[in-house]
Amino acid sequence: MFRVTQFSDLHFSTEPEGEARNTDDTWDVVFADAFETGKPLPDVVVLSGDIANNGTKAEYAKVAEKMARLPVPAIVCIGNHDKQVPFDAVLPRPGLSNSRTLRGGNWLFLFADSNLAGRDQRPDGSLVDRDDRIKKEGCFGNRELMWMAETVEASDAEHAFVWTHHPPGAYGFFSSGNYESEFARLIDLAPAIKGVGAGHTHTYTVVDCAGRPIHQCPSLSVNIDFENFTTLPPGYRTYEFCDDGSINTEAHLVGEDRWPSSELPEIACRLLRGEISYWEMQEEWHGVHAH
Repeated sequence: MFRVTQFSDLHFSTEPEGEARNTDDTWDVVFADAFETGKPLPDVVVLSGDIANNGTKAEYAKVAEKMARLPVPAIVCIGNHDKQVPFDAVLPRPGLSNSRTLRGGNWLFLFADSNLAGRDQRPDGSLVDRDDRIKKEGCFGNRELMWMAETVEASDAEHAFVWTHHPPGAYGFFSSGNYESEFARLIDLAPAIKGVGAGHTHTYTVVDCAGRPIHQCPSLSVNIDFENFTTLPPGYRTYEFCDDGSINTEAHLVGEDRWPSSELPEIACRLLRGEISYWEMQEEWHGVHAH
């Protein structure tokens, strides 16, 4: 059995007024619960993106300071709030890496980049972050897709699992037909992939895409109950990967007394249901508050 603890959407910031919640505080509560005395330690921690709120060097220095408390190594894949150059310049260090693969027992873990839609290609073929990357949907692109398929094919592991930021098959506003089609193609090419661990949606549920479970990890910031459209406290997710290919997983929400649930504004509910676009929400919101 191989154990993983997943944290996602940490949104550490050097500008607390820009955060929905001060994740310095939520990290202390979540960390204490995840590594409570007597609980078995994971073999590795996975940070599945949006580890910084604005993708600045100062924020990644803060992430490194916070993650220094971890009792086991961590692997990071970046999200739409992250920025590649500051991330690469500051964050990876011993015990906190951006490795692309990891072997655990009979499992091969792939750490995939789902941010292609938020990048432009330079003439030399390299990629550069777009200014609007934060608002872009999930996208692997053919190069990333083929890298995953070929890596699984070359491995002698019987089972594979993908860690990434954007979850294919997500609810409403977060869904993308093109991304879901990409993932279905990946499963056709690499059927040994048994599922995905992702973040981005700030919720805790498991959805299905291409016949595979897509495990969504609670964030350190505001989480959302998509059935009742209420906020939820911060949290994390744990996994047990068994040699027979089965996965035992549980989402953990903590600090309910400190961060009680509240109803979302109706305009936010309409956005999340996919009834209006992000830009329509912004226009309507500013129009109402202008008067």
